[in-house]
Amino acid sequence: MSRIILNTKIWLFVLLVGMSFPAWAQSDDFNTWTKFKVNHKIDSRFSVSGDLELRMKDDVSRLDRWGLTVGGSYRPCSFLNLGVGYETHLRNLGDSDWKLRHRYHISATANFRYQWLKVSLRERFQQTFDRGDSETRLRSRLKLSYAPTKGIVSPYFSVEIYQSLDDTSFWRADRMRYRPGVEIALAKRWSLDAFYCYQYASSQGRHIAGIEVGYSF
Repeated sequence: MSRIILNTKIWLFVLLVGMSFPAWAQSDDFNTWTKFKVNHKIDSRFSVSGDLELRMKDDVSRLDRWGLTVGGSYRPCSFLNLGVGYETHLRNLGDSDWKLRHRYHISATANFRYQWLKVSLRERFQQTFDRGDSETRLRSRLKLSYAPTKGIVSPYFSVEIYQSLDDTSFWRADRMRYRPGVEIALAKRWSLDAFYCYQYASSQGRHIAGIEVGYSF
């Protein structure tokens, strides 16, 4: 119970002080993220997915990275979803120098709904391998969505905390993301997610405009 209370206080603190983070960043950059996602539902419990992502940086003047992700998920009950995935990123270091890094992640997502409000809590463990070095993080995300029984538009807002599991203090937020957006069901199999995201980090803040197109079958 004490751990639940502590986590609740942390989330409340994040929501209250989050708007002040942009003033802390030394220099902000404007980025764009574009993603195409494919999801295949095998049965009522299992599904597999893949996505291709392109990110731009330096005020959209330079390519940041290409990303490819494949994964799978299992739904043991109506409100819980378990997932695993593998990612590979080709990052632009500048001066014609590129690097390839690899990442795997394991996640658990709990979804609850009350009338029109949908609440999603996700915990994701991820480990990234980069030229012989590794980085381990825990990502905690709270997402609130307007989910009407009828209609194709669903606005949402999410807050995500990145916590290092390496040598730094666990409760130090390594990175934070604040993301309002809108999800639109374009057709039976197609969906669109348009969003703005502010990413806070001690080194640099980022303003991100993003589009994600999804196809399910």
